[in-house]
Amino acid sequence: MKNLNQSDINELKKSVENGTVDDFIDKKLSPQASQKLKEVLSDKSATQRLLDTPEAKSLLQKLMNKQD
Repeated sequence: MKNLNQSDINELKKSVENGTVDDFIDKKLSPQASQKLKEVLSDKSATQRLLDTPEAKSLLQKLMNKQD
């Protein structure tokens, strides 16, 4: 996935709020990357490892409008 810009972040927020994250993922990623991400998100320990990365933490901060 390319770097997310503010428009992408806003679109992702709306997808989360509307329960359409799968649609967002399918739109922004290749079919192979989309499938892999969905597999990771369905595995609790893999999801935790993903969320522990600096990139995920940064994205979550942007999504939650937190500034540290």
